Amino acid sequence: MALEHPSTGEGLSAAAFTSSMAQFEIPQGARIAVAVSGGADSMALALLLAEWAPAHKVSLHGLTVDHRLRDAAESEAERVSGWLALRNIPHTTLSWEEGVHLRNVDASPQHAAREARYRLMVEWCVANDCAYLFVAHHADDQVETFLMRLARGSGVDGLAAMSALSSRGSVNLARPLLEFTKEHLIEVCRVHDQDWLNDPSNESEASTRVRFRKAQQMLEKEGLTRQRLLATVRHLRRAKVALDHAVTQLLKASGSLDEFGVVRLTVQALAGAPEEVGLRALSRILAAVSGSTYGPRFESLEGLYGCAVSGPWRDATLHGCFIARGGKDLIVCREAAQIISDQKFVMGINVVWDGRFRVSLRPIGIQRSDQSFTLKRLTPSVWKSLRYEKAAFPLEALPPRVRETLPAIFDSKGLLSIPHAGYMRNNEGKRLRPQVELSGIFGSSLPIRREAAKILQPK
Repeated sequence: MALEHPSTGEGLSAAAFTSSMAQFEIPQGARIAVAVSGGADSMALALLLAEWAPAHKVSLHGLTVDHRLRDAAESEAERVSGWLALRNIPHTTLSWEEGVHLRNVDASPQHAAREARYRLMVEWCVANDCAYLFVAHHADDQVETFLMRLARGSGVDGLAAMSALSSRGSVNLARPLLEFTKEHLIEVCRVHDQDWLNDPSNESEASTRVRFRKAQQMLEKEGLTRQRLLATVRHLRRAKVALDHAVTQLLKASGSLDEFGVVRLTVQALAGAPEEVGLRALSRILAAVSGSTYGPRFESLEGLYGCAVSGPWRDATLHGCFIARGGKDLIVCREAAQIISDQKFVMGINVVWDGRFRVSLRPIGIQRSDQSFTLKRLTPSVWKSLRYEKAAFPLEALPPRVRETLPAIFDSKGLLSIPHAGYMRNNEGKRLRPQVELSGIFGSSLPIRREAAKILQPK
């Protein structure tokens, strides 16, 4: 007999899962990925998606990250790959090479491993034009998240816990199981005669999440049942949606964004909005301009907000951004010194650089190559050397502080292209066409005017 859906009384049937999937509005022909660690939760989600995808003409691909924190991690990933192959689900294993070096550190490597898993999977999704990454967070995870954030004194955003749909850069992170329990997912595996892996770290009381999970038996006796806690989360989520809507309206009415990733926001509009809305708007801008998933710490954000609306003003850096006043506007751009990572890629593959720009090199004609390229920021020394060529650059009038935050493409011979400037070395433009556009994080997390934002394709 199927277990009941906690809020509707419906079991986790194909119909119930299809109903949950409807909220994501995934178009026919789309490519989606599912994160599969091999546990009961992710195996159940993979099975459910494998049944759902063909009926909706959607292509599904499984992703597993070999975190290398345990000797068994590699063999576990191979086992997951075998299980998915039996279900005709294409699968890729991504390796986190740094994990092996963090096994014996004093601090817990779990947070670093979690961020690395998301980074690797999101990078795969971007490279493979996959707009949705599905993860198996469920109702019990939601309750644990709420309790953990309550203990930290979180506000509305934190206590609203996990949303069904969020974003990591240009990739949508989808959670269709938030209204279903762990028992539901185990039942799905059993019905499909599917084994699963048990991660020993999921029982270790060294983990805060595990301790809160085990404390729930006591909370249940005091009336803090799972159903009541989930109802509280839903109430708070409605409040968060209302606040987010107010932020969006403020940004649409009083903000602007250019193709170089610089945001302007009218100070008068910021000061005239309710403080909570103003703080959220500023946080959203800083997260987007820095290419981050989250905004800055509240204390620092509050200080910046106070200076912006009440004064005295002094240019500042925060969360990897440089913030200045320009006339009636607050101007926010990326802080060049915080861009430290070089990123390798190959021809024809999309990559998101610095969390801000989606970049690719497209071959002209039918030629293909596995040649490797590297994305770096446009440093002053590179710009100075280019000026000796006496070429006309549309970036000449751009403030150096902004120009130095733009991507440049290098190959084994040195500088190949500056897409924003329309620059290509020698005759390379006859075989390659660089493309650059603002990453989807600006569209999904910073929905403001984008009249000047466009794909710049050198001719």
